[in-house]
Amino acid sequence: MGKVTNIKLNSTSRFYSPEAWLPQICAELRKGITLMDACATFPDGPSADTVMVWVRKDPEGAGRMYAEAREIGYLLLGDRIEDIAQQTHAYTIVPLLDAEGNQVCDAEGNPRHQRVLVPLNSDVVAHKRLQIDTLKWKLSKMLPKVFGDKVTQEHVGAGGGPITFAASQLKVLSDEELDTLQKMLAKVSPDVQKIEHGN
Repeated sequence: MGKVTNIKLNSTSRFYSPEAWLPQICAELRKGITLMDACATFPDGPSADTVMVWVRKDPEGAGRMYAEAREIGYLLLGDRIEDIAQQTHAYTIVPLLDAEGNQVCDAEGNPRHQRVLVPLNSDVVAHKRLQIDTLKWKLSKMLPKVFGDKVTQEHVGAGGGPITFAASQLKVLSDEELDTLQKMLAKVSPDVQKIEHGN
């Protein structure tokens, strides 16, 4: 992991070793939780700030371990989007009623309840939509090659047509630059006519 010095936390006498703590924190990050939540899993462990110092000081060791754990965690968050979207019903506890609609009680007079599967209401659906949109945005920024929008660039000339070179633009090019341009154009289209050198 490389040599990283122990870091003193908040002017206390507590020192943390990245060799001891980083593997445990990265194991939590691989579950798709935040760095602060991962650090909170260990009440006697380092803070998120301390972990980030380790990552910045040792990009090849601690930084690589952290980045790999984050990537795995983000991929799991991608699966979480599907889980959120597929949930259409939820269990809730409601009073147990008899055929006439009266509350059923046990032998001691305590009200009884039952677990019932009900469809999600519009507030819950709106919240789920917000969760999904937030996760999609986060993942598109953290893993753009996997979750980002595919962007392609196409170079076109005026009116969407092919790019054209005006003769006046070619006059300022040296013979070597013209030869290079000729070779590039020939690779794209073998039918390109030879560029004349000189005026």
